[in-house]
Amino acid sequence: MVSCKSGQNKVLESAANIVNERPDSAYVLLKKVDLNSLSNGKDKALYALTHAKANMYMGRSLVTDTIIPTAVSFFKAEGDTMAYIESAVAQAHHLRSIELKDEASSYIDSLVDNMPENIQKYLNQELLGFAFSDKDYSRSLEVIKRQIRLADDSNERISFEIKKITPLIALDRSIDAVALCDSLFSLPEATETGSTEWLYMRINYAAALGERRETSAKAVAILKDAIERMNGASHEKIAELYVPMINLQINSGNIREAAKYANLTDSLNIELFDRDPVAASYLEFLKIVLDYERNGALSLSRLSHTAHSLRRVSDDLDTKRQERDDALEASYDLSCRNYELTIKHQRLWLLIVVGMFAALIIISVIYLVAHRRRQKLIEAEERIEALEQLSKTATISSTDDKQAFLKKTLLQHIGIIRTFAESPTTQNQEALRKISNIGNSEAVYDALVNWQELYSAIDELYDCFHTKLLKDYPGIFSEREIQILCLLRADFSTKEIGVLIQQTSNSVYVSKTSIRKKLNLPPKYDFIAFITASDRP
Repeated sequence: MVSCKSGQNKVLESAANIVNERPDSAYVLLKKVDLNSLSNGKDKALYALTHAKANMYMGRSLVTDTIIPTAVSFFKAEGDTMAYIESAVAQAHHLRSIELKDEASSYIDSLVDNMPENIQKYLNQELLGFAFSDKDYSRSLEVIKRQIRLADDSNERISFEIKKITPLIALDRSIDAVALCDSLFSLPEATETGSTEWLYMRINYAAALGERRETSAKAVAILKDAIERMNGASHEKIAELYVPMINLQINSGNIREAAKYANLTDSLNIELFDRDPVAASYLEFLKIVLDYERNGALSLSRLSHTAHSLRRVSDDLDTKRQERDDALEASYDLSCRNYELTIKHQRLWLLIVVGMFAALIIISVIYLVAHRRRQKLIEAEERIEALEQLSKTATISSTDDKQAFLKKTLLQHIGIIRTFAESPTTQNQEALRKISNIGNSEAVYDALVNWQELYSAIDELYDCFHTKLLKDYPGIFSEREIQILCLLRADFSTKEIGVLIQQTSNSVYVSKTSIRKKLNLPPKYDFIAFITASDRP
């Protein structure tokens, strides 16, 4: 309940922790996890392994567990040996579920040699299960021999020796099976009389003896003893012994006893066909033989019924095969749909990202254009303000003010005093705007000031400032820097200087910084005072 309320990673972790003990609960939890939304390879590999283990432990088919190879590759690369082996076993079960049984056994077989002994035992046990399930008894004997070589103690070896009895009987080697049983019963460390393992071995011993008519009576006695020791067992377990007992009694010539056990089997009222159709068909054949022994004729109705039962088994197998194929097709279709959804999801995100990027570019361009226009407007307003200030200063009646006189001379020289001081019409204001916009376009304009005449005026008004500047600092300053120095000496503001040299205020500040560096002066130092000082270095 806690994990169901958690994020997908926590739910996946909970499912992985409980899958060995509660595969059904793990399976339910995994339904809440979206594989495509898992963010990393580790989570996807864990999902694939946990889902496959849940199906295996519940006895379900692994036909839809098509992503197991991703878990195998991931855990192998990570060096997680146990998870890698579990994933490999799950992959083998998946191969068997799609009828690639030989490939499944070969795949597990290829992993055995390079593994530690405990893992070799685990893999061999899986191979043994495959061999018994496929009734490949030659293969099962080979795997049992491996397990015997890897056994840690005598008890484990005896346990695997007992497992050899069934394949030996199936391979028509009943004499070897009887000899094996005799040797096992004679061992000092043989299983305790009456134990489950001892009882199992006795039943197999009886089966081996029953293959030959001369020893079938002994087999009947052993099996009868085993049945008596199973008091209180379920009807299904008792039926498993009654059916071979019928066979042994027929082989011994005890037709009456065989009929008795056939009736006992029927009296158990179990649906043997639903549980094990092969055992049910075997029982029917035994009943047919029993009728023949008693009546000397074969029962066609029984043969027909048995054939019909076997046909049902075949039809059921076909149905299961069709269901498996349908499941594979559904799994493939689901994978395709998931892939298409993933592609659409990725395309959607790509469109969103591209759209956001395009919107960001558009907004940035709009901002830059607006910012540039705003800067132009600010600079234009500063130029207008500077020109207006120049015009106001120029109209001062006092001629003793050198700065006012110089500004008046400059304004008269550039021909705009009449525009601002005498007739500030709309057309004149437009002309002012055009002048103030100089420096903001790529067009080339003629200079507003005749600098040679201005330099002469500066020398006359300010104690030969221009001439001394060239003499004291030959080749140091550029022509633009000399212009700025002369205008600063005449107490022009930065804005006014920008108008006269047709540059922005920022450009003027840059030039002033350059002048300070050339004079080796600190920032904000008054370099005009430094240049005009009589005691400067």
